[in-house]
Amino acid sequence: MMQLKHTALDIMAGEGNDVGVLFEAPPQGNPRISEAHADELAALCEQIRLRIQTLESVTCSPHRVGHHSCVAVTLVGDGSSVNLLLTLTGTLRWPTPQDYAQAPRWYINLPDAVDAVYLVMQLTNRLGLAEQV
Repeated sequence: MMQLKHTALDIMAGEGNDVGVLFEAPPQGNPRISEAHADELAALCEQIRLRIQTLESVTCSPHRVGHHSCVAVTLVGDGSSVNLLLTLTGTLRWPTPQDYAQAPRWYINLPDAVDAVYLVMQLTNRLGLAEQV
């Protein structure tokens, strides 16, 4: 079992923070996400739920593409899967509606490893695997 020290997620008003990260992660207290990014996270979860109603497993495969660190994430359930490629680029980019329409993989750029860990943990929590993580 993997467990994070702080599992609750606080939502802050507004578009985001000054440092361009997805999740603010203070040394003490819960991580925080802006309303705008919380909406994007909810949209991602909804797109996954359109394809997988009951999430059975999440597999993460860290690797490097060029000079970028990546995590290939495969979410499996109901006989189908969703593939995400989380790439640590120093910037944040969510999939667009056009990206969601084009399977088989959605690309998400993230500022750093903190955002990658919290994003995978939030997906497992919101999609129903929290008790297994």
